[in-house]
Order: sequence, then structure tokens, then C-alpha cells
Amino acid sequence: MILKKTVLLFLFLVTAFFAKAQPPTHVPLMTSTWKLIAERSYKKNKDFKMVPTFPAKLEALQNKLVELPGYMIPINADVEHKEFMLAVVPMDQCPYCGQGDIPSMIEVKMAKELGYTDKPIKIRGKLLLNKTGDLRSEIFLLNAELVK
Repeated sequence: MILKKTVLLFLFLVTAFFAKAQPPTHVPLMTSTWKLIAERSYKKNKDFKMVPTFPAKLEALQNKLVELPGYMIPINADVEHKEFMLAVVPMDQCPYCGQGDIPSMIEVKMAKELGYTDKPIKIRGKLLLNKTGDLRSEIFLLNAELVK
């Protein structure tokens, strides 16, 4: 009887350990706009430079206000952020750990500073597509505000 209880206790503890050791889950934030952003591709221009191309539906949103849910990916080590990357997955879901692709990200420039959070947020701002192929981000959300 004692052996049976010991085995059951051991199995319970092992199960509890492995259940806790699972990677954190995140809220799926893929929207129709994020899906359009993910359709971005690249082509060579006349100077043989790789430049981004965007689907027509995304191009139609150029200079328009859009709302995007996402997770903050800081680009500076501060508490308050006026500029950061916004992604569909949180920072602790490393895209370089052997599974999946690099998630879609956009660069956000806020109207006012925003405190860091690892929780999902929703941002509204003017969408700007950068087609130059320079070293800046390809998609920006400018003069952005937090949507509550």
C-alpha cells in the first residue's frame, strides 16, 4: 500500500513538473492587416538591389490610420518607449530557436511615450511602407497611440 502511494505521488510530481516546464503560450494576434504584412516579398530593382514589394490591399492602406494588436519588442533599454518594434509574438517566443519563421514586425513611432509591457497591446497609427530597400524598417506605424 505504501509503495502504491509512493508511486502515485511520484507520478503526480513528475506530471506537475513537466506541465509547468512547458513554454509560455501567447494570445494569437494575427489579423487581416498582419496577414497582408506577412505577404510582403522582395524583388530586384533596376540597380539590382533587393527591395520590398507589398500586396495591393496593403498598399491601399498607405498613409491611412490602422489598428494593429501586438507585442512590444523594445529597441532601447528603457522603461518608457517612444519607438519600438511591434510583433505578432512576444519577445520570449524566440524566432531563432529552430522552429517557424521570423515573425512579421513593424516599427512603431509613438506620439507619447509608452511604458514597457509583455502583455498584448493594440496600437493605432498612420501606416507607412518603405519601398527603398535601405537599412530602415520596411513598415512603420507613425504618430501612434495606444488603443484602450
